[in-house]
Amino acid sequence: MDEKQEMRGCLRLRVSDREGRTVYEQPHKNHIVTSGRMLVAQLFGGAESGTPQTQVSHMAVGTNGDDPADGDEALKAQRGGRKEISEVRYEKFDDGGTTRVRARLTAEFDFDEANSDATDPNPLREAGVFNAAADGVMYNRVAFADVTKTDAFKLTLIWDIVF
Repeated sequence: MDEKQEMRGCLRLRVSDREGRTVYEQPHKNHIVTSGRMLVAQLFGGAESGTPQTQVSHMAVGTNGDDPADGDEALKAQRGGRKEISEVRYEKFDDGGTTRVRARLTAEFDFDEANSDATDPNPLREAGVFNAAADGVMYNRVAFADVTKTDAFKLTLIWDIVF
């Protein structure tokens, strides 16, 4: 048997109004960066030295829409702080005869978070998953079409990673 372990992911952005109605939802392709691949390897086999790595725990958004690259280690223009992942679910599914596992991570930026304003009027264009509230390792990065976040909307990030 020849098995390939091809991690892949997809970010679904969901924008909801104050009545809870979804006003925009769009999937976006994911890019697992080199630091994220190293994170998974170290969680599997352990760190060669120093402090052991920890699991992913936070998401962040930013305003830079440049395409993701393997060498990215942070968002290019993060807006606000990182949000703690509020839900993690695991699901097994058949992928052409191979049973894969999907990890679904969710974080919500509430009405008063990550908003455009007079000092930073740019729309959101990027997001990432991290293993710490500050610093730490970025697992992946995605760039997407402009999303203008104001206090009229809540932004939910639903990230599926397949192993």
